Amino acid sequence: MENIQLFSDSRMMEYAETAEKFRLPRWEQIPTLGLYMDQVVTVIDQVLNPLIGFDEEAIITPSMINNYVKLGIVMKPDKKKYSREHIASLIVITVLKQSTAIGDIRLGIDTALKTADKQSSYDSFCDYVERSVRIVAKSVVSSDENVKMNFDFNSEHALITMAACSFATKIVTAKMVSIMREVNGKQTDKNVEHESKQ
Repeated sequence: MENIQLFSDSRMMEYAETAEKFRLPRWEQIPTLGLYMDQVVTVIDQVLNPLIGFDEEAIITPSMINNYVKLGIVMKPDKKKYSREHIASLIVITVLKQSTAIGDIRLGIDTALKTADKQSSYDSFCDYVERSVRIVAKSVVSSDENVKMNFDFNSEHALITMAACSFATKIVTAKMVSIMREVNGKQTDKNVEHESKQ
């Protein structure tokens, strides 16, 4: 059956390659000039779309951003403009909300900021996410038993590390489900076509 070959499916292999190359912008790469809401949405969509943009659900919307501001998870914009800090926070939130309750995200951010400044915390977060996604995606298409996470889960970043791992497994699982639905849809179409000829 076709779906038995899911893990070696060319689409999953391509996704693993995308995960291997995936990079989040570091603090210094985020625009310093204030951006308006529509520009922020475009930036975050461009950053995360290669990894989580495989279904029809919006990655981020203006109403989501407004909601995060109302909840106090993101600072209010200055004269409707969003700074580097806003964008970094929104990237973190958009990633974490894929696998973490929105109410718990603030706790993770606050915990990380107790031991490091915003720039260091954000850049470390990017490292954890990229590494997690790369390893989880690779483990799906590889028979190499040496593919391991090798994270220090006893560090002060344990919460963010676990959240990054959770995010990685969630999105890779979602990609696999997406492919499986497509494969099963094709299989169903073939069955219908075969039955109609009988």
